[in-house]
Amino acid sequence: MGSMFARIYFDLVYNRLYDFTTARLLRYVEVQERLAWLLAPSAGHRILCVGLGTGNELSHLSRFEQDLQLTGIDFSATALRRARHKGNGTSQSLLLMDAHSLGFRPDSFDRLLAYHLTDFVESPEAATREMLRVLRPGGRFVISYPSKGEGLGLGMALLRHGIRNRAPTAGAKVHGALSGLLTGLVYLPLMLRPRPTTYTRRDLEALFLRLGAAIDVIEQDPVYRDHIVSGTKTTGGEHGES
Repeated sequence: MGSMFARIYFDLVYNRLYDFTTARLLRYVEVQERLAWLLAPSAGHRILCVGLGTGNELSHLSRFEQDLQLTGIDFSATALRRARHKGNGTSQSLLLMDAHSLGFRPDSFDRLLAYHLTDFVESPEAATREMLRVLRPGGRFVISYPSKGEGLGLGMALLRHGIRNRAPTAGAKVHGALSGLLTGLVYLPLMLRPRPTTYTRRDLEALFLRLGAAIDVIEQDPVYRDHIVSGTKTTGGEHGES
């Protein structure tokens, strides 16, 4: 997806359906809980969520630890409107911003989360460098990276979810199947889009070494089949001293 097409697609299609489809999958909810656990925030921590989407990550973090300073950025105005609605008056700062150019001073945050973001940026490495710039030395990050095409697996999971979560009548099953199929078709540009950059574990280890960060663990994302990388910002590398 080109950046302009991606912005239009997310504003007009993806973010309007996300909370009624992917976000309702059991494995998606489990991943959100896992992300919060990997990030390990403590009371008073300054948290930045890059590629906030409709705000599910911040909602889960708020339940994990209540006394957090939460900031979320996204390039979709539609997503931010939905995220603000979910905030329900909690202390959050939600900003329209591009991951390649974060409007924050160096070392501004204690924790950084970017889930299913680098699949859509023009330069995952440049975006990662920028994210590490605003994370303080010793701060923890959790960032996911594309490993291969999502293919039709996500669409089939949505279809099965639509059938499983409706009343067990023949009519309801047909309605659920049609709804799931329609959702799968709407998601088709996302599922089948070419990915200009994918990563192996070795690629990611080399990337973070260059950028001055230490990886703790690389896991597979059961929703999008990406790599989930968690670790700590150190110093040195291309990122430079902080």
